[in-house]
Amino acid sequence: MRLKHVAAIAIGITALLPKVSRAQTTALEFKTVTPCRVVDTRTPDGAPEMAAGQTRSFLPSTNCFVPATAAAYSLNVTVVPDSKLGYLTIWPAGQPQPLVSTLNSDGRVKANAVIVPAGQDGKISVFVTDQTHVVIDINGYFLPDNTQFAGLQFYPVKPCRVADTRKPAGPLGGPYLTGGAPGRPFQPLSSGCGIPSTVQAYSLNFTAVPHGPLGYLTVWPTGQPQPLVSTLNASTGTVTANAAIVPAGPDGSVSVFASNDTDLVIDVNGYFAPPNAGGLTFTRFSRAGCWIRATTTARRSVGRFRSRW
Repeated sequence: MRLKHVAAIAIGITALLPKVSRAQTTALEFKTVTPCRVVDTRTPDGAPEMAAGQTRSFLPSTNCFVPATAAAYSLNVTVVPDSKLGYLTIWPAGQPQPLVSTLNSDGRVKANAVIVPAGQDGKISVFVTDQTHVVIDINGYFLPDNTQFAGLQFYPVKPCRVADTRKPAGPLGGPYLTGGAPGRPFQPLSSGCGIPSTVQAYSLNFTAVPHGPLGYLTVWPTGQPQPLVSTLNASTGTVTANAAIVPAGPDGSVSVFASNDTDLVIDVNGYFAPPNAGGLTFTRFSRAGCWIRATTTARRSVGRFRSRW
């Protein structure tokens, strides 16, 4: 099966929650990169396939124009399991494996977005409970905001629908995406969701409503060549969603390619732009993968966004 990939924080349930450690105080700002494949264990460069109970470490900066000074990565992780996969855990290399999961699979190809702090030598570690191929893509990274490289801050917005191809034909409506057709551009700036022209990247959620099996869906900045990455997969034709941080094209739009016919829903919950009033910086937790208590669920947290103003 051919896969391609681009970013949400995994959701799970836990009974006993460890105490959340104090956050590291260094504020981080975001830098976008063209969506890029970090590793694919199905290829000679990434082989072999990960065995049950195995841990491997990977360096996201390899071949993806990410500096060694990156403090955290915005990644998309995809599994191609041989059968049922109990869970996959990802965390900063050099730290003890945390009691968290990044994704789970009933045997289907599945993807999830995640922000992971850089560990020892800039690497991240991956553990799998069962034999599976692993594909990792990157779409951005975080640097201290006192570096010479100007970064971006996060601006949350009320969750808002950008596009829905199930609606009548239009720039943000129908028709559905035709499998194998050139990428279709969508313009979040014209969605009425309150996104300014200063935007350089979006925090989006993509939901595919496939007309049958969907091999993969790829999202990237309009105006750039289609990258060898994927945002989500729905091989059984199930309605499937995944979050992604996507750089904006020169005109602010993003392009979407689908390997098979599918309807698509795009929602936005925030954007990245140059520092200004109301902008949030990212702060890592010193202990990766701590759980934050909620009523019925817990979110795996590797950090938080906070205001610097």
